[in-house]
This record gives sequence, structure tokens and C-alpha cells, in this order.
Amino acid sequence: MNLKHTVLVLILGAASLGAMSATANAQPVRDPAKQEVLARVHHQSHDVRVAERTGKISPRKAHRLLAADHRIARHVRMHRGHLTRVEARRLNHQENRIHRHIHS
Repeated sequence: MNLKHTVLVLILGAASLGAMSATANAQPVRDPAKQEVLARVHHQSHDVRVAERTGKISPRKAHRLLAADHRIARHVRMHRGHLTRVEARRLNHQENRIHRHIHS
């Protein structure tokens, strides 16, 4: 009986370690709206840097636009849960305004 008990404890321990390692490696489910906004922020930040390098916008304007992009990204990253349609629409509107300033 003691041997059966020991084997049972070892099997349950191994199973629980396997389950814990599987959950540690699992990627958290991300909100598609968050991914879209963050990808757009990354892309537009790149566009701002290119426009500054080519002389299309001044360094001061580039700094202002990059700061606005970083504020949007920080808001999205700090937001808990999923973005609602209204929040995603507002953030995309802000990104549209930044885009217009890059290419004006």
C-alpha cells in the first residue's frame, strides 16, 4: 500500500508540473483592436522619423508627433481588458490626425 501511495503521488506531481509548464509558456490572448492600434503607432513613428531625416518636417514637429504617438501607445498598453469600439475609433481618429500632420 505504501508503494502504491508513493507512485500515485509521483504521477500526480509530474502531471501538475507538466500542466504548470504548459500554462507558463502559453501566450496571453491579445485584443485585435489593441494590436491594430499598436501596429499603426509603430508604423507612423517610423514614418515620422523618415520624414524628419529627409527634411520634410522639422525636428521640433517630429518630436511633437512622436510624443503624441507614445501617449497613444501608453494608453493602449495600460488599458486593462479589451478596447471597445468607441475607444478604438477615438484612438484611430487621433492616429489619423497625426498622419495628416506627417504628410502636410
